[in-house]
Amino acid sequence: MDKIKILKDFKQEFQDLTYENHENQDKLSIRFTTLISRLLDSNSPYIQKFNKVSFTPLAVFFDGSDESAKFKEAWSIGHKYALRIIDDVIEDVELFDKVESTTKKEPLIMKDSSKVFIVHGHDDGAKNEVARFVEKLGFEAKILHEQVDSGATIIEKLEKHTDVGFAIVLYTACDIGGVIKSKLEDLKPRARQNVVFEHGLLIGKIGRANVVALVKGDVEIPNDISGVVYKSMDTGGSWKYSIAREMKSSGYDVDMNKID
Repeated sequence: MDKIKILKDFKQEFQDLTYENHENQDKLSIRFTTLISRLLDSNSPYIQKFNKVSFTPLAVFFDGSDESAKFKEAWSIGHKYALRIIDDVIEDVELFDKVESTTKKEPLIMKDSSKVFIVHGHDDGAKNEVARFVEKLGFEAKILHEQVDSGATIIEKLEKHTDVGFAIVLYTACDIGGVIKSKLEDLKPRARQNVVFEHGLLIGKIGRANVVALVKGDVEIPNDISGVVYKSMDTGGSWKYSIAREMKSSGYDVDMNKID
C-alpha cells in the first residue's frame, strides 16, 4: 500500500474544493479521519487538529456589510489550514518511511555448519594440516584461493565464501616487523597482513565466538582486540581437541572420536 500516493490523492481532492460545494467537504472530512485511522492511528493528533478546523466566522455582526464575503473568507482560511495539516501528515509519513528503510535489518544469512573457512599465510604445511583435520571431522575446508574468482575482487570473494558458522585463522611466521627505527634483532615474526585483516572481517561477519586464531610458533599477535580466542598449534596435536571443542560450541556436530 502506497501511503504517500493515497494521501497526495486525498490532498488533491481537498484542494479542488470550492466554497460552494460544502457537501463534498463534509464527505472528505469524514474520509480524512478514516484514512488517518488506517494509515497511522485512530488516536492520531492530526485527526483532532483537522476536526477542529473552523470553516465559518467565529462571530457575525449584522452591520450592513457583505456577510457572504465574511463567510467566504473564513472558509478560505480554514481550507488553507486544513491543507497544511494534510501536508504535515504527508511529510511525517515520508520521514517515517525513510527512517524505516534505513534502519531495516539486513536479511538473516543462514550460516553453513557443514563448512569451515580457513585463513592462512604462506605456510602451506600448516594450512594443509588444518584442512586435513577439518575434512577428517567430516566438514568442508573452505580456502579462499581455491574458490572460483568469476572476476570478483578479494573482498567480494571473502563476502561470498564466508557464509560459514566457524572459521580458523592461521597465524604463522610469514613476515617480520616492528616499530619504526627498530633494530634488526628487535624485529618479530608476524602473520601476513591479509591474515589479520580477514581475521577482523570474520569476527564482524560471523561473530567473535565463532572464529579461532591458531598460532604456530612464536608469532606476534594483535594485542588490541579484546576477547579474541588464540590457540597454540603445538606439535603434539592437542590443538585439534581444542579447536574441535570450539566448533561444538558453535553448533557443529563434531565427533571427537575422529580426531587422531
